[in-house]
Amino acid sequence: MPEDRYYDGLTAAAHRVTVSSMGDMLVIATSERPDLARWPVADMRVIDSNKVTGAINFGRLSDPAPRLMLHDSPARQQLLDENPHLKQWRAQAIKRGWTVGLAWTLAGLVIATGCYFAWRDGSAYLARYVPKAWEKKLGAHIYTALNKNLTICKAPAGNAALRKLVDRLAPPQLQRDAGKQQDGITIDVVDIKLPNAFALPGDHVMVTSGLIDLATSPDMVSGVVAHEIGHLDLRHPTQSAISNLGISATVSIILGGSSVGDIATLLTVMSYSRKMEHEADIRGLELLKNAGLRADGMAEFFKVMKDKFEKDGDSLIPDWLASHPGLSERADYTKADAAGATAMTDTDWQALKDVCKVK
Repeated sequence: MPEDRYYDGLTAAAHRVTVSSMGDMLVIATSERPDLARWPVADMRVIDSNKVTGAINFGRLSDPAPRLMLHDSPARQQLLDENPHLKQWRAQAIKRGWTVGLAWTLAGLVIATGCYFAWRDGSAYLARYVPKAWEKKLGAHIYTALNKNLTICKAPAGNAALRKLVDRLAPPQLQRDAGKQQDGITIDVVDIKLPNAFALPGDHVMVTSGLIDLATSPDMVSGVVAHEIGHLDLRHPTQSAISNLGISATVSIILGGSSVGDIATLLTVMSYSRKMEHEADIRGLELLKNAGLRADGMAEFFKVMKDKFEKDGDSLIPDWLASHPGLSERADYTKADAAGATAMTDTDWQALKDVCKVK
C-alpha cells in the first residue's frame, strides 16, 4: 500500500505517517513521534486529489502551509464518512465551478463593484476554472511573441539533456501523452546573460543562458526547473495574467484579437506574489523528491543568487527578483539533504553548459 505523507510547511521533509481519529481531532503519527501533529477535523479541508494514485491532499483552513496526503485506506474512509464536509468536497467544487462560470459572464459588473484588494485572491480562484484549451491559446500567443524577439539556443545535445530533466520532473498531468491529448511542457534556453527562468501559460518554461552559466551543478538547474514546473502545476501563470492584465484583455489575447502591444504589456506586468513563489518552491521540492532527484540544489542556487545580488546591502536585485521572498529566507525553507540521484550525467551537464555556444 502506498505510504501516507505529511508536510509540516516549515521544511521540505516528507514524513511517512499513519493517522487515527480521536474525538474531534485527527492524530498524525510517525514511528518515532506518535503525536507528530493534531488537526481539528472541523479545520480540515480537501485541496485536491491525484487522478493517477487516488491520493487525497488535505490542508487546514487556519494555516495554508502544512499538507497531509492520504491514500485509500480504512482510516481515510472513516475520516470521510464521519465528516460530510470532507466527503462532499468534489460536489462542492463542481458547484463552485458553476458559480464561477456565471461570474465570468458578469465579469464586467464584478470588476466594477468588486474590492480591488481582493482581486489577486479572486484571480487565483478563477484561474483554476479556465479551460486548458484557452490557457494553451494564451500561452501560444505569448510564446510566439517572445520567440520573435529572443534568440533560442538550438544545440541538440544540450536541449536533449534539458528535455530529459523535464520529462523526469513533470507530474502526470503535465507529461507528454498522445493518448490523453497532452502536449506536455516545452522547455527552451534563451541566450540572455541575466540569470532567470520563467513559466508561461500553456505549459512553457524558458531558462536563460545566464542562469545555466551561474549554476555550478546540474542539481541547481534542476531545482530552478522544478520550481518553474511547480508554477505550471499550480496554474500560477494564468492566475498572474488574469490578476495583472484583467479578464477582458486576457480573453482578448486568448481569442487572438489582441495586439502585440497587449502581449508586451502582459510580459511587462506579469509577476508572482510572494505566496505563489513560496508555493512553487515547496511544490518544486516535492517534484524533485518524487522523481528521486537531489533536492538540495534549489537552496544552493538561492545562496549563489544571494551572493550575486545581495552584496553588502547594495540594491543590486533586478526588478523581476525584487517581489520574490528574500533569498536567505528561501534558502532556509528549501534546505534539503543530498539524498537522491544527481540530475544529469557529466556528459549531459557539459552539453547543457554549451547549449548556447554551439552555433
